Amino acid sequence: MTHVEGEIPPTVNQMAEASGTDVAGYVTEAPGLSAYKLSDGVVYRTYVTTARGLEPTMGYYSLLDRTPVGRHEDDSQLHWIRRHDEY
Repeated sequence: MTHVEGEIPPTVNQMAEASGTDVAGYVTEAPGLSAYKLSDGVVYRTYVTTARGLEPTMGYYSLLDRTPVGRHEDDSQLHWIRRHDEY
């Protein structure tokens, strides 16, 4: 079982609820990017990123950034991505 420590950002709570899971489940299954190096028979993880660090791999973010309201990220709406029937 995964245990999450520290302050949980409101967006993580909101995304977990929207995904139908708890925070630990959401964080555990969230996407990530790692780089590894094999050296003398030992595998080292040399880089890891999650969340906003993955933006370069997500083509739609750069498209949203070029629209009139961008990603529409402000304090009043933490969960800015909505399904088509929620507009």
